[in-house]
Amino acid sequence: MGLAVLLDYDVAIAVAGKRRADRGELLQDTDAFHLGSDTKAVTASLFARLVDRGVLHWNESLAEAMPDFGGMDPGFRDVTVEMLMRHVAGLPGSGAFTPEFTKGFDENWPIKEQRKWMAERFLSRAPKQPPGKRFEYSNYGYLIIGHIVERATGKTWEELVQQEVFEPLAMRGCGFGPTATSLHPNGNWAHDVKGDSYVATEEDNPQLIGPAGTVYCNLESWARFAAAHAHPNSGSWLTPASMGHLHEPFTAIGTPLGKDIGLGWGITQTQPPRLTHSGSNGYNFAEIVVIPLWHAAVLVTCNAGDARGGAAAKEASDFFVAELLKTVSDEKETPIELKKPKVAWLR
Repeated sequence: MGLAVLLDYDVAIAVAGKRRADRGELLQDTDAFHLGSDTKAVTASLFARLVDRGVLHWNESLAEAMPDFGGMDPGFRDVTVEMLMRHVAGLPGSGAFTPEFTKGFDENWPIKEQRKWMAERFLSRAPKQPPGKRFEYSNYGYLIIGHIVERATGKTWEELVQQEVFEPLAMRGCGFGPTATSLHPNGNWAHDVKGDSYVATEEDNPQLIGPAGTVYCNLESWARFAAAHAHPNSGSWLTPASMGHLHEPFTAIGTPLGKDIGLGWGITQTQPPRLTHSGSNGYNFAEIVVIPLWHAAVLVTCNAGDARGGAAAKEASDFFVAELLKTVSDEKETPIELKKPKVAWLR
């Protein structure tokens, strides 16, 4: 497991356990962990960078964002990109990739062509339910967002994340796909469960749905991303208006109890509100909690994605969030004053 606790611009990092269950090599605090669906906050932030530059717009409809696709079902034409990111676009939550649905798809196509084909496939069929009314968590919406940003810029989603997120935030310990493979074995391995044992694996989500869940980061780099969202008014990476929009709560039928929906985030109905997300590709688990009012965050990772790994990560996250809030509330009766970002804020 891995842990990062952020307060203002200071961060503490710790790891415990093995890189691989069947070997003795211990995890290093520089090792990368797979973020799974916590990638969605990265994709939403990338979109916000393009909004700040005037390339895309929050209220853009799918008909406007994909004007060259003439086969769009009328039910999706007025759906906005925001609705995709808030999981209220009327897309199915799972089970779409049936043989009938994917007939004609070729995994050997360039990745932008794969995402274009699949986005158009989803949008050529009627919505599962009336858009804008009901929350249904769906990776497919972020796949479509990936195609939209690729169409608007001519670059792959991976190139854009590198250019608009990793580089400006100095997230040098990040990438895409598995964190260790047979070709690159010197790292933190994902783990499957066989019987009662953890078994190292290089399985991952397909690159096709990268915008929904293929980013990996070491804890220092992920903490840099958390720090950017924990200081939403700094204006050094995203405008305060775009940050505020990413963090704006929205409620729909079916929204998880005690939470609203942001863009790439869940938002708790607590005081202070917390930006949250859980991520897993089935072989890893990652939990992020950001508390902008206190400029604080807790990040927990696990290189096993089964129920035990997920439960351990959530237990650790809850514990450290409680301790962090206790410490902050004991020391401060008012929110921490905003500071200008430091060039090197990590120790």
